[in-house]
Amino acid sequence: MAENITFRSQLVGGVAEFCHASALPILGDTLNLVELIVKLARYQEEGVKLCPKVYITNNIEQIRTLLPGGEALKIGSSSPDVDGIKESLKKCAPLATEGWLLYIQNNSDNIEYGLFRGSESPISVLVDDVLMTPEEDFKLVKVFQVADECVEVRSNNGEYHYIFLDHRKENAKPPLHYLNDLVSTICESVDPEHKEATTSFLKKLLFESLRQSHGSLIAVTNMKRAPKFLSDDGVILDKPIDFPILIASLKKNDIPASYIESKASLLKGMLNSDGILIFDSTAKLLGYNCFVKSSKKDNVIGGARKRAFSTLKGKVGSGLRAAFMQSQDGWSDFFGGHND
Repeated sequence: MAENITFRSQLVGGVAEFCHASALPILGDTLNLVELIVKLARYQEEGVKLCPKVYITNNIEQIRTLLPGGEALKIGSSSPDVDGIKESLKKCAPLATEGWLLYIQNNSDNIEYGLFRGSESPISVLVDDVLMTPEEDFKLVKVFQVADECVEVRSNNGEYHYIFLDHRKENAKPPLHYLNDLVSTICESVDPEHKEATTSFLKKLLFESLRQSHGSLIAVTNMKRAPKFLSDDGVILDKPIDFPILIASLKKNDIPASYIESKASLLKGMLNSDGILIFDSTAKLLGYNCFVKSSKKDNVIGGARKRAFSTLKGKVGSGLRAAFMQSQDGWSDFFGGHND
């Protein structure tokens, strides 16, 4: 008789120790986390793809108090099992956008579910930088889809896993693995007074923007102007968007938050355009929709984006500080900065 082959048993075994270490009763049954992972890997409602960030905790009130300017909204309660998890996703996932996060609070005999968020200020500290630390006296597990068929599970006790539900090899780098390298290089020469806030802002902005894009190329130059090999075929801004200056102005209340948010919207649109986005290493956005001529000598196997990335890599040290590529399915590569 034919025997079914599934990844279920391997996945159950792979996260069993993580579940035990989380000390959350609902994860005492490993199948509850497995169900959540599988659902989030390709979650849709009414044909619309959704990517909620799910936080399982034992104390949503304490979490809320740690996020100045934040808020929480209870939606409902259910049984502490697979059915309850499905219900919480059904009710909350369509609402978990624009900064709203989905929480599941593990009570003694049921679960409470709803939404919470941090401050709406565009320069607020990242939620995870506040919550995902072992010093805090509550239990927290975050589960979310970082790319198609890849889910990250992370506990504030420091443990984490990337779960691949496709053909990726065990040693494959997770999606957006190089985001920190990219942002670090973009902010490399920012004034120290504004460096931390600029880094936090761009990390949050680029993470969300890249997740929504269908593939992208980003070049970082250490020159004052865009290199000629990029500026000859592209849109170079007469006045670069200077994110550190915008952040400094917002801190002094010289501009409203909506002003910097409008510039963030422009960046998202530029990432969804064809071609290469250009930053300099002082976090100025110089241009977009730029193209380079790929050499036939590169012998690169792949599409136009991969060939262009290969060409950009060859320019690192000769006009560029770094090059970043994200493929259509969310996986990334990086060359330069602190990695060359």
